[in-house]
Amino acid sequence: MFRYSATQWIYGNEEIETSLRRLKRFGYDGVELAGEPASLNVEEVSNLLRKYELICTSICGIYTRERDLSSPNLDTRRNAVQYVKDCVDLAAGVGAALVIVVPSPVGKNAPDTTYEEEWENSVASIREAGEYAKTKGINLAIEALNRFETYLVNKLDDAKKLAEQTNVDSVKLMADLFHMNIEERNLSAAIRNIAPVLAHVHIADNTREAAGLGVIDFKQVLRSLIENGYQGSITMEFLPPVSNPYLAAQRESGASIAVFDRYTQQSIDHIKHIVESLA
Repeated sequence: MFRYSATQWIYGNEEIETSLRRLKRFGYDGVELAGEPASLNVEEVSNLLRKYELICTSICGIYTRERDLSSPNLDTRRNAVQYVKDCVDLAAGVGAALVIVVPSPVGKNAPDTTYEEEWENSVASIREAGEYAKTKGINLAIEALNRFETYLVNKLDDAKKLAEQTNVDSVKLMADLFHMNIEERNLSAAIRNIAPVLAHVHIADNTREAAGLGVIDFKQVLRSLIENGYQGSITMEFLPPVSNPYLAAQRESGASIAVFDRYTQQSIDHIKHIVESLA
């Protein structure tokens, strides 16, 4: 029913072939590549995907201060829009369907000017990037992050309004269960509200660990996705429960590799078991 993938960036600096081998071993259909176009060779990655019989489901944009689509600084915005366009080119090159877009970067917890100005900046930036994505047959998926990571778009309803204001049909939405668990009062209602434009889903439990290790009711979530006709991928984005997820992903010790293996298997086994129970 669903295609299953995991996002590459959670595995830190390990070789991409190591990540793909792990996903193949545990029964995944594909991978979500980290959005770093300059560091990826499309031909080499495509060859590895064929070798392990995996698809690239999506590109996970990595939004730093230098890639701030909401910035009041024109040069920063231009750089951010070009970055999204480069990710779109990467997606087209490896056969991915979409690129994840975060309107304001991780760590930006207040506007540099005003909320209203930076909202309008985001609309204009995503509109330009969305028009380019449309020419390549790629969708952009706006992601709402929780209030502790960024400030501009925290709830799915905010993301929906932003997408509507871009007025570009290649601009869709994604749902991230970790962020939703913090921000949404009702997970099923939030999914229903954006169902017509829902293009992507990230899965992690409330602790940001693998699905099934926390308290999120994934049966409720998956039933809502099925009932609302979701056709996209289910992408795992788990991490150890530490304060800085980006530093956590960089660890390469044997213990970390064991956690990656355990969480990768735990996630897909837990979600597949629920989906089968709902069939």
